[in-house]
Amino acid sequence: MNKDSIPVLSVGNILGEETLGITLFRHSVKGRNAFEQPHKHDFYLVFFVEKGSGIHNVDFTKYIVDDYQVYFVRPGQVHNWLLNENTIGFQLMLSSEIVNVFSGLTALSYFEQNVPSCLTLTENRFEELKNHLHDIELAIPENDLLTKEITLLHLHLLLKLLQKEYLIQFPEHDSSTKPEKIIKQFNFLIDRFFNEESSVHFYADKLNITPNYLNILSQRYLKIPASDVIKQRTILEAKRLLTSTDLSIKEIAYMLGFNDNTYFSKVFKKYAGKTPGDFKESYKFYHPYP
Repeated sequence: MNKDSIPVLSVGNILGEETLGITLFRHSVKGRNAFEQPHKHDFYLVFFVEKGSGIHNVDFTKYIVDDYQVYFVRPGQVHNWLLNENTIGFQLMLSSEIVNVFSGLTALSYFEQNVPSCLTLTENRFEELKNHLHDIELAIPENDLLTKEITLLHLHLLLKLLQKEYLIQFPEHDSSTKPEKIIKQFNFLIDRFFNEESSVHFYADKLNITPNYLNILSQRYLKIPASDVIKQRTILEAKRLLTSTDLSIKEIAYMLGFNDNTYFSKVFKKYAGKTPGDFKESYKFYHPYP
């Protein structure tokens, strides 16, 4: 494998066998962890830390691992962890098809873009959710249709209870009101078009609102102008490319719509705090390959 590439892992890569959309197993780290290397998934991951310590990086945000945390990782996000011995918990892996089963109801806020990836719970609340995990764990091995439907109901209840806890801790990410639905759609459009379109006017037109109103909503709910939201998504992609490919900085700048390499470096430093070259080197330093 190229040392400059970040692998995209499936459930089969991790477990050695494919599963049918819902995978749950108990996590126990003894000695060196196999996931120190940055990687992406093609599935949704919910990682329940019952007891543990260490570091978990999700799209270049570093979280300090502690007891009674829940981590959420979407497909395509770059993440890795360096967990200490005796870290225990559960890994729940969900295919996109399974998550989409619940798409007709209120959105699962923790799987949205530009949201915190770590939820901290009390011991009692964690234990309550752990009971739901046990119900799912018992039901998964059964193959009859009725039990599969019951498993989906258990899963839906667990995800909604997590959503409730998440919105208590992060109320600003509640997308149930109309303006926040617009912001959710704005983020979705950025994820789709960021390497083609960088103007606020383009996204406002797609949303059937004025650029001024989009800026007002962005300032109110995201705390930054709409233009900065677009630039931040571009810089996130630049970070991913810098750490996952052997493309030159000039090639990455061109891929992301920057014809001037100097301007790209200036924008990158504004949002990342480092030049592209310094970022690439520092990330290699903190995440060495075996």
